[in-house]
Amino acid sequence: MNKDIKHFGISLIITAILLIATDFIIGCVADKVVDEMPNYSGQIAKDNYRLHRLETDIVILGSSRGSHHYVTSLLSDSIDNYMGKEYSIYNAAIDGKFANSNSCAAEMIISRYRPKLVIIDIPESQLASNDVTDIKFSSPFYRKDSIVRKYIDNISFEEKILMKSSLYRYNGKILRIASSFFRQKNVDDGYLPLYGTTIDITKYDESTKEYNTETQILNPYSETNFRNVLRKYTAENIPLIIACSPSFRPNNNNNQLRELCNEFNVPFIELYDLPYFNEHPELFKDAKHLNNDGAHIYTKIFFEHLKPYLDNMR
Repeated sequence: MNKDIKHFGISLIITAILLIATDFIIGCVADKVVDEMPNYSGQIAKDNYRLHRLETDIVILGSSRGSHHYVTSLLSDSIDNYMGKEYSIYNAAIDGKFANSNSCAAEMIISRYRPKLVIIDIPESQLASNDVTDIKFSSPFYRKDSIVRKYIDNISFEEKILMKSSLYRYNGKILRIASSFFRQKNVDDGYLPLYGTTIDITKYDESTKEYNTETQILNPYSETNFRNVLRKYTAENIPLIIACSPSFRPNNNNNQLRELCNEFNVPFIELYDLPYFNEHPELFKDAKHLNNDGAHIYTKIFFEHLKPYLDNMR
């Protein structure tokens, strides 16, 4: 009996050692592969690029609304013509990466260099969402980046413990990382066009639309992270603009988001509920995303609202 227990104990120790060694080796190899990823091929590669390599004059951050609504080349030409000089610009928005992922990216960027302008596209609903797991998309960088580590550790003590495991950090990401070496570069500086429309106009009656006037309860974790970004950019005098691009006939508001921006004297360009877009469903891929035609029109409108703040870059 004692002999069997002893053998079992030895087997358990050996198994634990093998698991720890495997976890360590996988982590070292995966970390090395991530360091060598191309700049733009796939979401993890794009996240790696914006966190560690991006050094353009102007940066656009956001979720899918950012990646599909801001035509980088058009905005770049408009700014260059208005300013009389060339500025480099990159659309670093990533589909499905919301308030916390972009707050983290905003902090990481100014920890490396001083951009001339950062634009974050965000609706208030992202600050109210209880799903904060989008920041875990950056878990491959947990070990080497203190800012990423801070964001993830602040989710919960459980996450802080689980992130010690490389198998956990890279769970579901290995194939995506590998595939990034075989994808084509996004040639338009981060902008991802959508085509066509799926909107059924019969489901939207503008004449009977009722606005939800209730105040949304902001998620404390997301609000704290966003406040920290506003505070840091203000303290370091780095131009920051918060924007909210169009949805099709939305029935909610961005009042608290506006108040947060006002508190830190950060410009808020709200183009969320525009009559023109509300009357043109053909400009939307779906209710929350403009298609390529809509994005070109929106980028021109956004630029007109951006002009008053560009003089700070001169």
